Amino acid sequence: MTGQSLKLKQASAVLQMQPKELQNLVQFGIVKPRRSEGTYFFDMNALLIAKVASYLKESLGTRTSVLSKLMEVFSASEDELKSENPKYIVFHCRFTAEEEPIKLGVPFRALGAQIEERMSRADLYKDLPRGRKRRGWKKEFLESLTEAARDIGEVSEEDILRTVRTYRKEKRAPEITVAAES
Repeated sequence: MTGQSLKLKQASAVLQMQPKELQNLVQFGIVKPRRSEGTYFFDMNALLIAKVASYLKESLGTRTSVLSKLMEVFSASEDELKSENPKYIVFHCRFTAEEEPIKLGVPFRALGAQIEERMSRADLYKDLPRGRKRRGWKKEFLESLTEAARDIGEVSEEDILRTVRTYRKEKRAPEITVAAES
């Protein structure tokens, strides 16, 4: 695994998740990336922890408190797991003393391979400042509008307004139907 460090937006692109979801994982202490001057930097370990946490959250709908405990145990045994590089890792969970334990299997090697594969795409997601502060943004924006106008062709202002109004009406009223099945 490479020693590359990624910022939040790049890491979220590699992990195929929304930046806000990754930010929430960091804020709740589930993922603990390195922090320097107020910026989080994700190495391969942090990316792998985030990927496993995201997998558990998506698959099970796990609460944050339970997810946090699962990831603490995972982080503690991560060095041992890396040396073995197992195909699956299995969590054994018992929520109360009376219940039978459950087993949660996570495809560890496949998740690591996904991250490795997508690391090359991290450079595509530049960490640009908020807003339109880069040089030449107005020209790029006008060029894209001109190209879109050419693609649309001749459309009257009335047609545009009618389309916008129709779209807004459809968005406001949800379509709900009820049917009985035997």
